[in-house]
Amino acid sequence: MVLAWWASGFLTAYVATQPHPAPIVARKLIAGRPVTNVDVRTCDGLTVRGWLVDVPHEKRRCVVLCAGIRGNRQRMVRRAEFYAELGWSSLLVDLRGTGTSDSARISMGWNEALDLSAWHAFLRQRGYQVIGVHGQSLGAAAAAYTSVRTEAPPAWDFLVLEACYRDIEAALGARMFGLPTILWWPVLVNAEWLLDVTAEDLDPVAALREQSAPTFLACGTLDQKVGPDATAKLFAASPAADKVRFDVPNIGHKELWWSGARALQSAVREFLLRR
Repeated sequence: MVLAWWASGFLTAYVATQPHPAPIVARKLIAGRPVTNVDVRTCDGLTVRGWLVDVPHEKRRCVVLCAGIRGNRQRMVRRAEFYAELGWSSLLVDLRGTGTSDSARISMGWNEALDLSAWHAFLRQRGYQVIGVHGQSLGAAAAAYTSVRTEAPPAWDFLVLEACYRDIEAALGARMFGLPTILWWPVLVNAEWLLDVTAEDLDPVAALREQSAPTFLACGTLDQKVGPDATAKLFAASPAADKVRFDVPNIGHKELWWSGARALQSAVREFLLRR
């Protein structure tokens, strides 16, 4: 009985952290601008890939766009179009283990943060002066973790975080249909072992306390997968002088950019005008 309990936890963790490679359909244009295939090497030796869409602007500004779990750059095209309309270049990325980036286990944003740090350095080398990051779900957690994953964290000019989880235990608990923690504890322990990271580390609230860049937090009011009061706790943790909380009404853990499009995009647009 105990062996079956432990084995089921290992299997669940193993499947949940499996990489999710996917073919990427080539694109020549996004929002009427040429698409350039780019790649960069991370500090832990992986090659990650993406699309750079350059939009001329006197400030040379760009936003890194990263999708949620098992998503890839293709999911971020509509956001890239939105940014292009406002005069922002965009870098749509495949986080490790997704799209055509090198294979690696999905680490709930912890190791994916190393990808974003590498992309920030890449854009600086390309001459971009203003660099933001816009992450969805796991991508949002990865953006938060960039403040604690390297000795010299990237100096983002802003963060937009959609549906970011509170901490891994709360997020797992929310997905386990109210089952007592003891029943799914092997999932957590085996995930820690597979990813070589502790549950204490997987805490975007703590990471965000180290991030002073202007921050925009968005979440659906019915989102039960990010952990109780996730947005409120993230917002309270942020030391940013300019921070915004936007609740998308009557939406769960879904694609906010489509579900709450008009009001959410209007709020992000207003936030960006201050950059």
